[in-house]
Amino acid sequence: MWISKRIANRPGPEARLAVGEVTGGAGADVAAQGESEYRGLRLVSPWGIAFLPPAGARAVMVTAGTGESVCAGTLVPDMGIEPGELMLFSAGGARVCLKNTGEVVINGQSFAPRGGA
Repeated sequence: MWISKRIANRPGPEARLAVGEVTGGAGADVAAQGESEYRGLRLVSPWGIAFLPPAGARAVMVTAGTGESVCAGTLVPDMGIEPGELMLFSAGGARVCLKNTGEVVINGQSFAPRGGA
């Protein structure tokens, strides 16, 4: 019993956050330069969404107490959306926006919801 309490109360290694610039990437890995250089960073995203940020994107890196680092995402530029809206966009200019009105806007073409929002 005292061993488990002692282990539970022992401070463990802490995670660290860093922001840096993506310098390259391939597959599901990126490289970034922040306070230090990061290579072979795995990308973290919600299930079903895959992305590979372009060089120059501002990335957020998380380093676990074990020393393993991942790219937790990128800083999002102001896209002019309202709270509650979602936009998917690519470096090539493609955009899909889900509006609070129920409307879907794909590359500037608007689609109204069927049967009301």
